[in-house]
Amino acid sequence: MLPIVDILKLLPWRLIGVASLVLAVFVSGYRCGEQRVTTRWDAEKARQAQVVAKQAAQVAAVTTHQSTIDQEISNEFETEKAKIVADRHLLLARVPRRVRHHATTNSGPVPEVPVVTAGTDAAPADAVSAAGQQDAAATCNQLAEDAAQTTLMVVEFQRWYREQVGAFGKTAD
Repeated sequence: MLPIVDILKLLPWRLIGVASLVLAVFVSGYRCGEQRVTTRWDAEKARQAQVVAKQAAQVAAVTTHQSTIDQEISNEFETEKAKIVADRHLLLARVPRRVRHHATTNSGPVPEVPVVTAGTDAAPADAVSAAGQQDAAATCNQLAEDAAQTTLMVVEFQRWYREQVGAFGKTAD
């Protein structure tokens, strides 16, 4: 006979059958577990993608809303600034040219009203020419205009901030 048949007779077939059965159960369990883990993994990736898409949509909505608010505030600021520049003479008529402060109490050694001197100086120590007075008026006018523009900027910034906080609060809920 053939030597292969003799070798096959000598092999422990029961042991080989049990080992094959154990190997088949192990491989099928491995494949089943792999499929289960892959299914869970894919479900988690899909859920994460949905969360990211939702957050991206929310960020886009907030950004769009804030850009709209920025543009509205900027347009209103420019409109108010143009109105202030146009009404400059009206504004300057309302602003006092000089500020005087009358102390209610005398808290120091310097008297509120100076003592009258016997005469006047021959020439003032700090004489101001008429041109200097006009420059002072122009400086006062520019100061009044700058103060009005700064006030407008602060008011508009406060309004912008309130609207930004309101926009963020609405979409964060």
